[in-house]
Amino acid sequence: MPKCIACKEKWSWKQSMRSIVSFSRFIGCPYCGKKQMLTSMTRISILLLVFVPYVTMPYVIDEEVKSSAVAIGIAIYLFALVLMMPFLMDVREIPKHLQKYVQK
Repeated sequence: MPKCIACKEKWSWKQSMRSIVSFSRFIGCPYCGKKQMLTSMTRISILLLVFVPYVTMPYVIDEEVKSSAVAIGIAIYLFALVLMMPFLMDVREIPKHLQKYVQK
């Protein structure tokens, strides 16, 4: 779970999910309101967890496997990934060159 860099408060799972779903580049701390952003490593790890299975799937699945089983497997994987995302989050300060894009 992410921890605010200003007030050092640890966010709850629900607060973390709310910030992920907002799709905003800058995330406000639910306790002090300070704007922060996800680290590059967080964005890369979530991207890899989402897309690697789709890239490797054609090499893993036999033609005998039913497509409904594959669809169910994908749905379960994506659901589990969504539940895990707040645990993968880490935030950092907004660099000076991006400060001008933060809405106050």
